[in-house]
Amino acid sequence: MAKKKLNDRCPFQAECESTCTFTHHERDCDYYRSNAQPGMEIEDQTAIIEREWEEQLLEEVGDAGNMVNIPIGRLSPHPDNPRKDLGDLTELADSIKANGILQNLTVVKRLGEITGTFGGNYTVVIGHRRLAAAKMAGLTELPCVVVDMPLQAQVRTMLMENIQRADLTVYEQAQGFQLMLNLGDSVEEIARKSGFSQTTVRRRVKLLSLDQEKFKASVNRGATLQDYMELDKIEDPDLKNQVLDAVGTNNFHNKLQAAIDKEKNRKYIAEVIAILETFAERDDSITYGTHQYVRNYAVWNKKDGVQKPEDADTVHYYFRVYDNEVDLYRERTEETEEDAARKEREKRAAAELERREAGLQSARERAYELRFAFVREYSAAKKHSAEIARAAGYLIMQAAEEGCDMDYGTLAELLGIDYDAENEAFPIEEYEACFAERPEYALLAAVFAGSDSASNGYSWKHWDSGKCDYVVTHEDNAWLDYLYKFLAALGYEMSDEEKSLQDGTHELFREVADNEET
Repeated sequence: MAKKKLNDRCPFQAECESTCTFTHHERDCDYYRSNAQPGMEIEDQTAIIEREWEEQLLEEVGDAGNMVNIPIGRLSPHPDNPRKDLGDLTELADSIKANGILQNLTVVKRLGEITGTFGGNYTVVIGHRRLAAAKMAGLTELPCVVVDMPLQAQVRTMLMENIQRADLTVYEQAQGFQLMLNLGDSVEEIARKSGFSQTTVRRRVKLLSLDQEKFKASVNRGATLQDYMELDKIEDPDLKNQVLDAVGTNNFHNKLQAAIDKEKNRKYIAEVIAILETFAERDDSITYGTHQYVRNYAVWNKKDGVQKPEDADTVHYYFRVYDNEVDLYRERTEETEEDAARKEREKRAAAELERREAGLQSARERAYELRFAFVREYSAAKKHSAEIARAAGYLIMQAAEEGCDMDYGTLAELLGIDYDAENEAFPIEEYEACFAERPEYALLAAVFAGSDSASNGYSWKHWDSGKCDYVVTHEDNAWLDYLYKFLAALGYEMSDEEKSLQDGTHELFREVADNEET
């Protein structure tokens, strides 16, 4: 049995072998754009869309539709029109001034809010841009088809008209879908009428749970649908709204990963608390000055499970909760206060060192992921061949002096080739094929794989003879500075956290006083 064509407008429907969700906006389809040749494309889609909608509308209302010329002062935009921004009307206004209105508007009678009767005024359902442009052109009346349709049908018509033309912003689209839900349409019905998948409809509506002002601001910054899909990785609404401030900026991916990590850390701390509560009492006022410090459970030592002490049935235990760690205490023993205080300071100092070292490692890894993602998705290597060649030469000199190692796993991942890491067998022939096809990018990938890693950063763990202990401090990194300068020449933008790591202002470099709670 022959496959049924789901979109008889598209010349490629039979061969693409997928359910079409691009009816009336085929130019948004990657397959259509890639294969359309002169004579095979769908011409003048906007006019076709408008005509089909008008014909469908008139068919639905039957004899109720009639053409009349209505004074422009009696026509008003629809208050529930999903499209709030009509765009630049200059060209359309000039065309109307020169040629008049070539296509009628579709309107409904406006009834008085108190009387419920028709007073001679109309509300536009189709033709909002034409109405606004006609006012700019100075027209006094417009040709209109007057129809009788319920509010739900009016909203659906306006939403479908704009969605088919891809004119709505993500925010306006989400509002339109929500309005249709409010008027009684189900997600399945909206998907069928709009051509969008049910998943897409649900995702759009879910966006309305975000802070609306922040949402609209992110749309204006040029946020993409993929950005909003990434936000779904965060469950907490407050965290989502915090990250929303960064959508559309160079800080987004860094803030997103930090929020994801924060949410994971919260869940871990909650699990620790649940176990501690089975044998200990929570008291957030205690310190090592009032009780005997036992140990620390923190997000940087998750591998350590919570164990109930053997004497927990006879000794009172307490715990104190911080953002990313929980301290376990017990009643004091007969140990001298001086010895107890010294031991507990040492334990707390060790825990603080571990916290800062782990936090800086996480920050280094986030920064590396940003650099790696930039190189992986880079598409203008040929344009910047001189900068790449210069960096490659510098890398060769650096390797000769300091013995830099090539990370063949990273190189293979960037080039999309297989690498047998267990046997350290790098496929040279495949690399040469990549080099022959895209020499500039292959060289860029080699530069990055040979010079960067997740451990590359600006921190230094070392022994402080004055404190007689290990400390973590900021350290300059000339090679990483050079790498950032090189990537910036290719268009890379550092996040705020990367800048604070580079200049030493990151909060994890801040010294913690002995008497300061962490």
